Amino acid sequence: MSTPTTPTSKTIELTVSPEGSVSVKTNGFSGSSCRDATRELERALGISSRETLLPEFHMQAQADAQVRQGQ
Repeated sequence: MSTPTTPTSKTIELTVSPEGSVSVKTNGFSGSSCRDATRELERALGISSRETLLPEFHMQAQADAQVRQGQ
């Protein structure tokens, strides 16, 4: 069952495969805040640090760079 999300909601989704591998996906986070939100969870579960960065990660970095350039 899926939980509806709003644009401002933040979720962390854990998926466990039948073989026992675990993946973590975040939604609603921007920039590196997703890494901060999952760091302790990944450490506790022993999840390797292989990651795929979603567009939201890069959007925050671009916004930060634009603000610095506008100063």
